[in-house]
Amino acid sequence: MPRKPSNTPSASPLDVPAIAPRSGTATDKALLSAATKEAYKRVNLLLTAYFEDFSPAQQRRIREAIGANARAKPPGRAKVPKVPKAPKAQKEALTPRFWLPFSGETWSGRGRPPAAFLAWEGTVAHTEWKKHHPGERFPTYPA
Repeated sequence: MPRKPSNTPSASPLDVPAIAPRSGTATDKALLSAATKEAYKRVNLLLTAYFEDFSPAQQRRIREAIGANARAKPPGRAKVPKVPKAPKAQKEALTPRFWLPFSGETWSGRGRPPAAFLAWEGTVAHTEWKKHHPGERFPTYPA
């Protein structure tokens, strides 16, 4: 429905006098300053909230109007702060499955065998032990 024009004069927020009065009381200046600050806050709020909704041509015209050609984009919406990651759970100590009786070194059987176990495989002690335990690779941990 079209809007009917009103005969009563109304003050529009966009009707700003072209030339500010040169002499005025401190109250007038304070009121003008407060109104200017409020208008700036409202315009800034609207631009930051809805800037992304404008077309690229409209965004360009807004930037030209406010003289922000040096900056590619106005500040975007507020970013959500990063949430710190939860610390990793402590690995539970694995119970040893194998051990070397002469050195007391143990191994859980997971992952690659330690260097001490690999070095022990080629020794005479390993060969003697293998004669008595043919189906095992390393001595089991006595638990």
